[in-house]
Amino acid sequence: MSGKNNMTEQMNALTIRPFVAYFLTNTMSLLGTWIQKIGLGWLTWQITESTFWTSFVSIALMAPVGIIGPFIAVYAESWDMRRAFLITKTLMMLVSFAIFVLQYFDMHNLQTLLITSLALGFLSAVHHPIRLVFISIVVPRPYLASAIGLSSVSWNMSRVVGPGLAGFAIVILGLANTFCMAVILYVPLIVALALLPLQFRPKAKPNADRFFQKLRDGGRVAIKTPIIFTALCVVALNSFFVRGVLEIQPAIVGQILGGDSQALATATAAAGVGSLLASIWIGLGRLSPDFIRRCLWPMMASGLFVTACLNATGSLLPMSLIFIFAGFTATVTGIGAQTLIQLDVNENYRARVMTWWSSVSFGSLTVGGIMIGFFGDIVPIQTAILMVMIPGGLLAWLVLARLRLARWWRSS
Repeated sequence: MSGKNNMTEQMNALTIRPFVAYFLTNTMSLLGTWIQKIGLGWLTWQITESTFWTSFVSIALMAPVGIIGPFIAVYAESWDMRRAFLITKTLMMLVSFAIFVLQYFDMHNLQTLLITSLALGFLSAVHHPIRLVFISIVVPRPYLASAIGLSSVSWNMSRVVGPGLAGFAIVILGLANTFCMAVILYVPLIVALALLPLQFRPKAKPNADRFFQKLRDGGRVAIKTPIIFTALCVVALNSFFVRGVLEIQPAIVGQILGGDSQALATATAAAGVGSLLASIWIGLGRLSPDFIRRCLWPMMASGLFVTACLNATGSLLPMSLIFIFAGFTATVTGIGAQTLIQLDVNENYRARVMTWWSSVSFGSLTVGGIMIGFFGDIVPIQTAILMVMIPGGLLAWLVLARLRLARWWRSS
């Protein structure tokens, strides 16, 4: 009976009509974002056949969210949320429309890809904190926890489904129509934003000085709290070495399998399946914090090892199996580390410590993806991955040994 009541509590935001409209249209918009991301990465590979530029374009679409997003969040609190959401999402749709038009008339080159990807990355960084705050004015306060949880489901579902859908859309519809589909998926959310009845929310005054003080405080808490520091180390290694590889799939598939869009569809879907299985396992497993803590390092190390095995593959089937396992381990490691931080951090420091989590995650992802892409232009991509993974394994072992030594020192 209590389980049924808990499920009702978790889903009660779906009884609020404005939230249902927002939830559905925002999910469509997020799918469009992921479809466009994979499409741009694949187009960059077709134009340049450069792993560096392909990785740069793919990373540029996401990295600003974690790197400059926290700083923008300081000022976003004082904005009119509906207007800010409408402006950023409309601008993102216009940039997406420009990408479609340029592809339709076969006018894309490296310069247009760099400009549009950086523009979308910056707009996403502005949009991300607005989206997080916007939920609080869609539903009454008693429904907020449920709405946040469901919005997280929406984001993770789009992250899993979007890349695979993009790969098959490229095969069936072609790149131009795939970009057009991404534009169309933005429209329902923009219409909903203009019409939704919203809750009143007083505007906050931005305080940049206080933000930097809070950021420093969060850093000190993260370093001095063993569990949080360990989780951040795992996040950095996981993002740099495993997620960095997953983010440049178009370049990996393009170089190893010779530019086969059907292979891209299969490979991106495989990584999505791995992430989906991990999400289901975590969501249904009710894993204890102690179990998460014990499996975090082995899971990250397994992901690093299996990703290094891309060096030995030259066909689609083993590559897809590797991507399934890499997607699984990367998701378990990422969600597990975030869970440990959320459970261990003092409530007063939660937001500022999670800012560090976001910056460490996206910053490591950026450096890792671009580094592999850079080496991939000098040597075969399989060798480039191995060149990064071997030092990665050594670094992970050294970090783990250092943390265990510190734990022994404190206990003695």
